[in-house]
Amino acid sequence: MSGDKIVIITYDESNVEELFQILEFVGYNVTLINSISEFSEQNNVQAVLIFNKFSKITQEYVRWFRTRSEYKDIPIIVLLNQKDYVTLLELYQIGISDYIELPIIDVEAISKIALHVELKKNRERIENLYKELKESLELSTQLQKLMLPNTFDLKNNVWFTSRYIPSQIVGGDMFDYFEVGEAVYIYVADISGHGIQSALLCSAVKSLFRAAAQKSGRIHEIVNEMAENIKNVLGRNYVTGLFMKIEQDSIEYLNCGHPSLITYDGSHFSILDMKSIFPIGLLDYSYSEEDCGTFVIDENITYMAYSDGLYSIFERYYPNSSAMELLTKFLNQEISGVSPEALPYYVASVVLRKYGNFPDDYSVLCFGRSKSSCYADNTFKKSECVFQSGAIYTLLEELIKNARSDEYALMVNEHEKYYSIISRNIETGWILRKIPMSITLTFNDVDVIKLFK
Repeated sequence: MSGDKIVIITYDESNVEELFQILEFVGYNVTLINSISEFSEQNNVQAVLIFNKFSKITQEYVRWFRTRSEYKDIPIIVLLNQKDYVTLLELYQIGISDYIELPIIDVEAISKIALHVELKKNRERIENLYKELKESLELSTQLQKLMLPNTFDLKNNVWFTSRYIPSQIVGGDMFDYFEVGEAVYIYVADISGHGIQSALLCSAVKSLFRAAAQKSGRIHEIVNEMAENIKNVLGRNYVTGLFMKIEQDSIEYLNCGHPSLITYDGSHFSILDMKSIFPIGLLDYSYSEEDCGTFVIDENITYMAYSDGLYSIFERYYPNSSAMELLTKFLNQEISGVSPEALPYYVASVVLRKYGNFPDDYSVLCFGRSKSSCYADNTFKKSECVFQSGAIYTLLEELIKNARSDEYALMVNEHEKYYSIISRNIETGWILRKIPMSITLTFNDVDVIKLFK
């Protein structure tokens, strides 16, 4: 209360002299003005009191405050010689906060004014906290996006496509893929918690896993080294994750409490039967070779790694059913038949169209090995492409000529009956006219073209 500024607008100061003295006595900084035109000179006003014997003028004053964004949140209290319910109804509809009936009753007047001043302060505190939280979440989102790999890429003949969509409450989703020598490392992880802390922990996971992988070794040894280095900063948090290492045709994995891979053969989705052990940081435990599993990568299969945000929408709408069963059913009914490279983008677009949003972060990373694959960006060299001649290489060259900027990227995968072409920052509309035997799907900055042989 001490020093809070109150402005009284009145044509006759004698009518509010008693109120003026009471408010000053209890510690308010009170200013009297005769016209609303003088109000623009006032700063840091916590409440406005209006007294005018003409109700129309009072209404005009209230309307003036409520139609100006800089003043619309200031509490407006009107002083009335006589309580008139019709007049009060009109004033409340325009936007007054309260009224005080003359003659002044000290306790009532002070209580009403103090209440609305505190409400204004609390609202401002909440708005400031919300602003800080929003900025924190936005920073978290940007940090996560910066840590993610390219939307699509080719590593040692293993192709990748991915999509990340943050929810309103930013979580701790993280995925990455990279090559070390002839090996390719992949993981999808989810750190408990939300906000800046989770985003920073994601950064630590990425750095420490990459550093450990540089030393080579089995996948459980790499995860153990990362876990040992991160345990001091995890605190009460823990990490679920599916960590994989591809060498030649073999995939070795360690599943730390994470959802299993989903496989896709072009027409059917199914959940891969995988070993699983508890999350990192949940117990003081060192993972062993017995905790790991292996399987052979199949050229005809696409592997989908994901976070729980993929199936959280089903948990929300169908809490009494198995979310994973509903997810598999959804994929087979709504997604089956789409190009495997388009899965991360197409699944997201269908879910958003049907349900509106994701309750949690959406992270999907698909990978596979095709008969032949080629990746091109602004460092592209013809000698690096498996398609050295023919119609596909000619098409690739034409696409590069249609790049919208130097930040373009292009990947071509050969399948048994068609080619998949994934592009970013490349004009592809002309393909539909030039090559009728093709289907193009556009997802924000990524286009996926299915070109039949």
